[in-house]
Amino acid sequence: MTRIKPLPALVCICVLFAPAILFCFPQRVILGTTSSFADHKSSMSNVPDDPDIPPKLLDAMRVSEMRYLEGSNLIKAGESAMARAAFNDAVDLLLKSEWDITTTPVLSRYFQDLILRIQRDESNYLRPDFTEDKPESAVVDELDKVDLIPIRVDESLKDAVEADILNTRYDIPVIVNESVLKSMNYWLSTGRKYFVDGLSRSGRYQGMIERIFREESVPRDLMYLAQVESLFKPNALSRAQARGIWQFTRGTAIRYGLKVDRYVDERSDPEKSTRAAARYLNDLYAMFNDWHMVLAAYNWGEGAVQRLVERTGQNDFWNLAQMNRRGMPAETKNHVPLIMASIILARNPEKYGLP
Repeated sequence: MTRIKPLPALVCICVLFAPAILFCFPQRVILGTTSSFADHKSSMSNVPDDPDIPPKLLDAMRVSEMRYLEGSNLIKAGESAMARAAFNDAVDLLLKSEWDITTTPVLSRYFQDLILRIQRDESNYLRPDFTEDKPESAVVDELDKVDLIPIRVDESLKDAVEADILNTRYDIPVIVNESVLKSMNYWLSTGRKYFVDGLSRSGRYQGMIERIFREESVPRDLMYLAQVESLFKPNALSRAQARGIWQFTRGTAIRYGLKVDRYVDERSDPEKSTRAAARYLNDLYAMFNDWHMVLAAYNWGEGAVQRLVERTGQNDFWNLAQMNRRGMPAETKNHVPLIMASIILARNPEKYGLP
């Protein structure tokens, strides 16, 4: 990515937008920093320099960057409250702009980078004044290591599943193929302890999830996405720093209205995060119009899946999963079959010897 070089002309842009910023955040800007906008003219290297970016979008990113830089300076000086206000402003300027982050790639990349820089600053300079619940490991990290290829499918299991499918009404298309059967075999053998743990815990949240999914018009069976993501653990934390029942990254959580800072992390709030997950799933469905592709995008990221669709002309998960070259990562290829298997098992656990 080409980076913007310091230009004196940027001072003019900053002066031009200073009244707008003061109008939106008058008290925070006046109290939050003693530096002028011109002080940041040489610190805008994180804003992309691309002639194809609409000027208004570029201006929005520059103003957001200035608020971030102010917050970064404040947090290093020990002014944590004003720093958080500046960071919130930097994020809100983009979330409330006329551009949709999910469908504007350049803005999405900048937004994710901004969130990571804020997270880094808070981690380095903020001292929490509270003790949060100890995070638990996320099962998705363990499932990423699962190799389904060598698993042998029990013929009796195949017969039982085929009979089960005929007599069960599902809310999304449930596919039974070799990958799904191998996933079921994994859940019923090596992964049994995980599955039973998650299935037992799901009862605490099932009523709430079903209510919110009904209100948001999300298929009920998608609740078992959480079985593969977290085993329904509100404090599950992955190696990628995704958190909660629905394993939101910080950037996606903020996009969908969850508060995430050093003191509050609503990704661990079961109800608020479920509402956010339902809206995210609906947005992904509007993008791909296929629930299996939605589940792949939830795992790999909508941008990565969209680029694969554009490159191949395919919008079918099972076809894309067969591509070995420049295709989906192995964990995403496993992710969807594991969710299909979870739905089948969770809907009729007694038929498979589960509690």
